[in-house]
Amino acid sequence: MEFVYKGLNSEGKRISGTLDVASLDEAKRQLRSQGIIYSSLQHKVQWELFKIFGIREIPSSLLIRISRDLSVYLRAGVPLVRALSLQERQYIHQPKTARFFVSLIALLDEGKSLSAALEGQNQYKIPSFYIGTLHASEDRGVLAAVLDELASYIQIGEQIRSQLTKAFIYPGFIVAVSILTISFMLTSVVPKLTAIFETTGQELPALTRGVLAFSSFFSTAWPWLLLILGITIVMINKAFNDNPEFRYRVERILLSLPFLGTIIQTSDLARFCSVSSLLIRSGIPIVKAISLAGATLSSSVLKAQFSYGAQRIVEGGKLSTSLASGEHIHLDDAFIGALAVGEETSELPTMLESLSNLYMERNRENISLFLSLLEPVLILVVGGVIGVIVTAMLLPIFSLSLG
Repeated sequence: MEFVYKGLNSEGKRISGTLDVASLDEAKRQLRSQGIIYSSLQHKVQWELFKIFGIREIPSSLLIRISRDLSVYLRAGVPLVRALSLQERQYIHQPKTARFFVSLIALLDEGKSLSAALEGQNQYKIPSFYIGTLHASEDRGVLAAVLDELASYIQIGEQIRSQLTKAFIYPGFIVAVSILTISFMLTSVVPKLTAIFETTGQELPALTRGVLAFSSFFSTAWPWLLLILGITIVMINKAFNDNPEFRYRVERILLSLPFLGTIIQTSDLARFCSVSSLLIRSGIPIVKAISLAGATLSSSVLKAQFSYGAQRIVEGGKLSTSLASGEHIHLDDAFIGALAVGEETSELPTMLESLSNLYMERNRENISLFLSLLEPVLILVVGGVIGVIVTAMLLPIFSLSLG
């Protein structure tokens, strides 16, 4: 909720502004913490589209910068609240981010820790593994080092995501142009040829009749087809997000696919190794580290596998043995073997970090190979569809010339 206030600041100057907080009491606390004596404070009524969809996740670039700056300030001996105040001044022209820092400062003044403040503020959604890592490191006096490592991890993830986005631009362009080309042929070119064929009175080949029938249907029904497609996508997306069992079944099918399944599993294993290595080196117990790292995975199947592994560790089992005996999915044998070696040598964090680098590099190679195969396949499919349409239109012409 957003509140509008008017009053006097600590210097006696008249000021006014807005606060985006969860309640009126929190707005009053924030004004008091800033030394503002308010004469009026009321809820601002407005419609904001983004609030319909909930709190937006914090941009990775912003989280990286905040983490690195806080790490620098803390290493220099600057108190946490003072460090956040210094950062707030850097974002004075970005109201939402400035309110984010004001919320954190107010919650810290109430005696909450940084992790609790990040979880309690309502400006940005913070990743759960980030909050969990900070919570576990605050009592160990390594907050500055952990913030720096978290920034490095998020930055690596952003670099990989950026590379993937760029890599999929060309295949996406091919698909978009292909759909437009085929739609144009079916709605504009084929109907004109249909009128010509009707004047000849000859019997058309089966392939030509089929293409003409589909063109006639597509020309009149394409708005409904788009509507049905849109509704289907929305329903599948809703079921995927709201129905855990449906999502589990779909992701299990995806993981079983020969090439795509390997890419998905390798990507999640790289993320798990990187996060769990960071957490364990920060002093977090291995069971909690596995649980937090498992929660960051994109696949619910792999999440279930690592959750099962964490439960088995509590019962006295080893991580490698627990993951190998899980019933959800068969993990990479090399991954299980490397974990076993790390446990036997008491170098599990180092082994996990090495595995993370290995799987990130392997995933880049797999994705590069996948895209190199995808492009010619797309071209062949599109060429085949266009070839069928052209052949269907030429067959009657050849029949007329031969006749």
